[in-house]
Amino acid sequence: MPTPFQRMLDSAFRRHGIDAVYTPPRGGSPVPCRASFTHGDRNWRYQDAGVSTPARIAEVRASEVPLMEEEGTLAIGGRTYVIANATQPDADRLLWRLELQ
Repeated sequence: MPTPFQRMLDSAFRRHGIDAVYTPPRGGSPVPCRASFTHGDRNWRYQDAGVSTPARIAEVRASEVPLMEEEGTLAIGGRTYVIANATQPDADRLLWRLELQ
């Protein structure tokens, strides 16, 4: 049975999440999911070009995508991003936080 936190999280993603598709690296099957997409609080710095851009962060429920792999892709709104880092920062491991390139 889901905990109150899980129910709240599911409700938030149904209302505010956007449709996305995760594709594992090395030719795995695409997995439809809902994602919350934000800009991070730090910048990615491209050394060779001397340019920086805001980090792109997406969160996806682990109940929809049990395994996220770096170098997989997340397609959101017609754009495809490469997953640079995938972590589960919450204590219950209910979310994936993805740093996207």
